[in-house]
Amino acid sequence: MPGVTRLGLNLKFCQYAGVTGEKGSSMYKRAWINIIFFAIAVTAGPAYAEDAFACETQSVNVKKREYRCPLTANGLKQQISFKANFSGSHDDTQLSINLNLDGLPVSCSKSSKTWLNGEDGDVSLECIFALDGEKGTKKMLRATVNIYHAEFIGIKLSVL
Repeated sequence: MPGVTRLGLNLKFCQYAGVTGEKGSSMYKRAWINIIFFAIAVTAGPAYAEDAFACETQSVNVKKREYRCPLTANGLKQQISFKANFSGSHDDTQLSINLNLDGLPVSCSKSSKTWLNGEDGDVSLECIFALDGEKGTKKMLRATVNIYHAEFIGIKLSVL
């Protein structure tokens, strides 16, 4: 394929950028290769702390979504947020979230909002809870999102 190097870079771009050419340009080659790989890494997607808390979808239907989220305690009491976002909520919308940690109901903080009835617009539900335990202890969070007359947008599990 003309114009493509072994790395998949366009040869004309590399010549323009000074990556190919004379022997003395090896320092520039390395610099440009580092810049290109950095650009690829940056555009590959953000790496947030909450990525460690990825949830698996267990079941999906119009009225209910169930998730399973493996958690690992770090030896300190961590504040964790499970948030579900919706749009198109209106006067007859009913939404709720229920969480269990290792089979026991999660005690959400007083500032949490785990249900709503009849609010308009874009809305969200959130449960903030404490995750504690010895460092390395594996726990399983199970979450159920109940939906009536709203469009489900997604969930986010994060450390506060």
